[in-house]
Amino acid sequence: MLIYQPHITSTDRTVWYGGESTMFHYQVQCVDGHWWDKAVQNFGGGIPSGMSEMRAAMVDYYNNCQIMECERRESMAD
Repeated sequence: MLIYQPHITSTDRTVWYGGESTMFHYQVQCVDGHWWDKAVQNFGGGIPSGMSEMRAAMVDYYNNCQIMECERRESMAD
């Protein structure tokens, strides 16, 4: 399992479970400490070929989920 969190105390993260999995999971942490999937996305172009490409893909997915969350909150405020 590989995890991207911008900092150690983040309550959201991007996870790849490894193996044959072709999915990124955007997860948020519940009050009880458990993590749950808020969004899941297929790699699209296949598993990245190296660790730097994997990290970049995980960061991109995390950032896209952050943007979608901000847009969702803004639409609720209108």
